Amino acid sequence: MSRLTLQVIWTVIRRAHLLRVLMIYLGACLATLEAVDLVGAHIGLPDWTFRGAILLLLLGLPIIVTTALVQSAPWASAGAAEDSPAAAAEEAPTSVSEGAAAARRWLTWPRAITGGVLAFALLGVTVTVLTLLRMLGIGPAGSLVAAGVLSPRERIILADFENFTQDSLLPIVVAEALRIDLAESPAVTVAAPEYVVKVLARMAVEPGTFLDLRLAREVAIREGLRAVVVGEVGVLGNRYMLTAQIVAAESGELLAGFRETAGGEDDIVVAVDRLSHKLRERIGESLKSIRRSPPLGDVTTSSLEALRKYSQALRAIYTQGEAERGIALLEEALALDTSFAVAYSELGTTLLNRGEQRARALEALSEAYERRDRLTERERQVVTGNYHLDVTREWDKAIAAYRTVLDIYPDDAESLNNLAYLYLQLRDFTRAEELMRRALAVDSSDAVIFGNVVYAQVALGKFEEAERSLERMREKTPGHPQTAWRAAALASARGDYQAAEAQVRGLWEAGKGNLAQQARASLNLAALARLRGRLAEAERHLRDAMAAQQERGLGSEYLEAAIELAWLDVWYRGAPASGLRQAEEALALYPLDSLDPLDRPYLSLAKLYAIAGQPGRAAQLVREYEASLDVESRRGSEDAWHEARGAVALAEGRVQDAIAELVAWDAATGCPVCALPDLGLAYERVGAPDSVVAISERYLSTPWLPRLMPDSYYLGQVHERLGRLYRERGDADRAIDQYGKLIDLWRDAEPELQPRVEAARRVILAFPGHR
Repeated sequence: MSRLTLQVIWTVIRRAHLLRVLMIYLGACLATLEAVDLVGAHIGLPDWTFRGAILLLLLGLPIIVTTALVQSAPWASAGAAEDSPAAAAEEAPTSVSEGAAAARRWLTWPRAITGGVLAFALLGVTVTVLTLLRMLGIGPAGSLVAAGVLSPRERIILADFENFTQDSLLPIVVAEALRIDLAESPAVTVAAPEYVVKVLARMAVEPGTFLDLRLAREVAIREGLRAVVVGEVGVLGNRYMLTAQIVAAESGELLAGFRETAGGEDDIVVAVDRLSHKLRERIGESLKSIRRSPPLGDVTTSSLEALRKYSQALRAIYTQGEAERGIALLEEALALDTSFAVAYSELGTTLLNRGEQRARALEALSEAYERRDRLTERERQVVTGNYHLDVTREWDKAIAAYRTVLDIYPDDAESLNNLAYLYLQLRDFTRAEELMRRALAVDSSDAVIFGNVVYAQVALGKFEEAERSLERMREKTPGHPQTAWRAAALASARGDYQAAEAQVRGLWEAGKGNLAQQARASLNLAALARLRGRLAEAERHLRDAMAAQQERGLGSEYLEAAIELAWLDVWYRGAPASGLRQAEEALALYPLDSLDPLDRPYLSLAKLYAIAGQPGRAAQLVREYEASLDVESRRGSEDAWHEARGAVALAEGRVQDAIAELVAWDAATGCPVCALPDLGLAYERVGAPDSVVAISERYLSTPWLPRLMPDSYYLGQVHERLGRLYRERGDADRAIDQYGKLIDLWRDAEPELQPRVEAARRVILAFPGHR
């Protein structure tokens, strides 16, 4: 290359101010991409829009550079100085000068800018047309919701993924990860595993059966659902291949299918995330909503092994009915990834549903709440609601969280049920029933929701409707233990203790090999026996419950059963020393300081010691409780705290203080009957018989489904007390009615209680006309 040629090139570059042009173009590119990204975030644009803009800008770069060079080329200028390109142009061939002049006429700045504008206009038109086609459900770009194939928030069945790898757990992990991400979509509802299990049970399908396309379609058709999602996990060379298809349930027609690859196990969650986003877009979720979703890895775990354990846990809990194994697997998952928020949430919920290990359950819910930024939006709000419901007891915040979920997902059965449960605790039974009916409309196979409907209807005094709901529950959830539990509770709430006992005995028999269910059944059988004065039988059942809890290694639950055993002597047999001795023996086996402070039964023990005539020891236990837990941790047992303080005050003769505490207990509990017997006793101590009568009648007349436990301690005493007060008033009819109910209740009572039964008979015979 000649010296003159180099001089010409340098002169062209200098005159073109190329660096300045490139800087201006770079600034324009950044501004354009920022605008595209901003518009995409606010209104939702296809993912390829941003990539298309980058491609156009890259294509425009050589045009901009060429235009700048051509427009400042020395041979395209005239009348320049000696050192200008004009001088050099004298040596340029005529053909080059003519070609350069032609290029200069065509490659002008107005044309370059116009071309760029038209290119981006074409991109905008393409995006607009495809978006309209998607919104209208036309062609391959149309969404399934817009096309009418699926309804908004349609429930779909996610089948088990076929496995074409050597890893038997990998398809389970992929399916569960896909379920977690699809659960974030407001456009579709993925049927929960427990929902599918209940349907399969009604179909007489063995638990754990592989849910292939044929079976998934059958489930969907039975439930009136229109689509299923099926998939495969395979190997292609050294890569994993993931596929997912949406299939029409009735016809088996393929509605949409997508494929993603993963470079290795570490890339699988990312690949599932991409696959899920394609499915969500095809179903009909707004692109804005999809773009806002956090990456799947951020709301699950970076540990594939932890995700494996989590997936196995869900199958154990919901498919195989092995909750204890599921809890152990969740603990293993959390050991692998201590930031696995979804696993913490599942662990806390599972433990609470079992009604045990409360300290561990609340700890898990707290851990999930602390890591709620690693959850999907729906899960984040549910965890927030659960945290404020059970941990902080700030129910206004819990209500706000559940309502936030329902604003986005109005058919979220879990939030509807949890919100309804909150209103039950607030004694707003009408609103609770309404919410539970909404939840049932979404999922009529959920025994828990059905059970809560019965709960609310009994609280409203709608016993006939409760019976009908229970009958429908039997049809929809055949064989589910919750159905028998609710049947037993409803029978005992109506005073049919024989029917209640039959239901609980059936549960005890069915629970052989299931220590948790046998312990619960034994406690209920003990309550039914205690209620009717059959103390030896009650003692036998309580010892069975204690043995089961000891075998499970649950010290707190063992102590609670032992305290109930001690009550038989303290409350019924009039032998406080014997009762306290039994309590001390249990404490020697499980000392309080060996348990988590939240699991220590300080308050139950305090009431026992107060009633047994040892208010000093009772007061000490209350102080130990207050010292072991901070104010926030005590919110969950505020009602029991007032109950124990009331019992201590009454034992110490501070009756007015006792009344204040017992009134506070009544206000703090969702149970409208639990505090009334003790409150009636306190008013009797101050010589206020009218208040005693009013409170006792309120106790007897208030409908309440889970009243077996308070009735097992107080019902006979309330009948006896009211009979005496009515007799003192000279109200023979009411006195005879109350004494007659006491006689019926304790007809088969132990010898220790028969003198009180005989006394009631003598009172009745003493009234004129009853000799």
